[in-house]
Amino acid sequence: MVSKSWEGRLRQRAPKPGMERVRKMRTVRRPCKSMARRSATRPSPAKLVRAKKQKSSLITKRLPFDQRRLLIVKKAAEFFAESGFGATTRELALHLGTTQPLLYKYFKGKEDLIGEVYKSVFLDVWDDCWDELLVDRSRPIEDRLIDFYVRYTEVIMNRSWMRVYLFAGLKNVGITSSYIRLVEERVIRRIAIEICAAKGVTLTKLNQARYIEIAWSLQGSIFYYGVRKHAYGLDPHVDKNGLIEDAVRIYVKAWPTADASAGESVRRTS
Repeated sequence: MVSKSWEGRLRQRAPKPGMERVRKMRTVRRPCKSMARRSATRPSPAKLVRAKKQKSSLITKRLPFDQRRLLIVKKAAEFFAESGFGATTRELALHLGTTQPLLYKYFKGKEDLIGEVYKSVFLDVWDDCWDELLVDRSRPIEDRLIDFYVRYTEVIMNRSWMRVYLFAGLKNVGITSSYIRLVEERVIRRIAIEICAAKGVTLTKLNQARYIEIAWSLQGSIFYYGVRKHAYGLDPHVDKNGLIEDAVRIYVKAWPTADASAGESVRRTS
């Protein structure tokens, strides 16, 4: 038998109804307010993964100064092709996975970087063989022009090149205007001279403006094919090389051989 004294002790130790639930609730740990704030500001695992992927080799790899500079130019060209030239250097640095102060270590400013992008995208890809091809009079003029435009468009007709060209023109950062002057001097003027020579037309100060503009219209008809396809995302009706051949033959055949200055004077008096 259990004595009364032991019965009293057992009753004292026995939990009252509902007390066991209270004890369990007390054992549940609740985060303090400071911990809650830290967890709220902590990025999610998905964001951490994206941020890790966004970090380019500019930071993760130790590269020589010149190689790292070239890599920055390449990444900047990709950024400008997608976002335009209105972004700040801070936004550009974020895209590159680097910092703004580090960016200024390699370039004096945004204008300096844009100048290097122009050199990389437009000048470094220029093939000097194109100049020789246009003036090689041992070949028919149609063959020369078709050959030139097939090679030329293989270089410029891609999404990145086209979008950098158009964005630069809209923002007036100087890239497009500089490239247009280059094209007129090394392509358009030569096309006008060579077609006139093939047609027996003498190019003079009075008629050269007219023939240069006609040559620009040939350039524009081919160039806009690339704009529709790579900038607007439209699917042209024919393949590029077929268009080039048709456009060249049409323009050469219809090239005016009459005295342009005489035609201009007639239009002014009528």
